[in-house]
Amino acid sequence: MNLTFTPAAIRRIELLRGDLPGRLHLDYSTEGCVCENSGIFRLRLVTEPTSEDTEFTSNLGPILIKKWTAVFLEEALTIDFDRKTTALILKSDGQYYNQNLLFADTAGNFIYPNITRKRAEN
Repeated sequence: MNLTFTPAAIRRIELLRGDLPGRLHLDYSTEGCVCENSGIFRLRLVTEPTSEDTEFTSNLGPILIKKWTAVFLEEALTIDFDRKTTALILKSDGQYYNQNLLFADTAGNFIYPNITRKRAEN
């Protein structure tokens, strides 16, 4: 399996990650789902791989994934960033896997960018 991060996605991940430690893991969360087929992918930082994890290649270096979740994905994947929706997108040539791919730290807390908007002057 190979994952390509677009330049826009790389910039977004760098913004979200900052100086947080950990390795990128394409995590499949089934929390709150009735069965394993009803989960959702997210990017998560992890300190160390587990015995369930395997690595696959990307243009950002090796990415971790749980072995049993890789079966849900195609061989060639892309993570892109949509500026209009400010969302990371996990997709392949044939489908979207997640159009709002969340990013979490090693504790599982979701990270959102610190955006300061300048108030329009009247």
